[in-house]
Amino acid sequence: MDALRLPFSDAGESARIRRSAAQLLTGQPPDLVEDVLLVITELVDNVVQHTDGGGELRVWRDDGMVWVEVYDRSRVFPRLQRRDPRRPGGRGLLLVAALTEMWGSRPTETGKLVWARLGAPG
Repeated sequence: MDALRLPFSDAGESARIRRSAAQLLTGQPPDLVEDVLLVITELVDNVVQHTDGGGELRVWRDDGMVWVEVYDRSRVFPRLQRRDPRRPGGRGLLLVAALTEMWGSRPTETGKLVWARLGAPG
């Protein structure tokens, strides 16, 4: 099982995070890699925009699946919001839900974890 673990604190780290994740996913189908990178971007951006102190990204491959986890120190859980053309933003989790096999969140001792699973078992 190949894995990646990266702490982050601001949006300026997105390019580094995406490069590292893309390297981990070398050899995976290009469409899957693009979807994983978009999910990572949305989940990391949510932490940067809505919490203090950054977080940690974990990505790993296992049996054809790619798992993405983002930890942060906030106890406020993500919610899917209705599409509203009058409101800028707020569509990130809709994208995550559309691109993943499943996603969710759970509390941790110090905040929360938001996770997503992509791909098809191999």
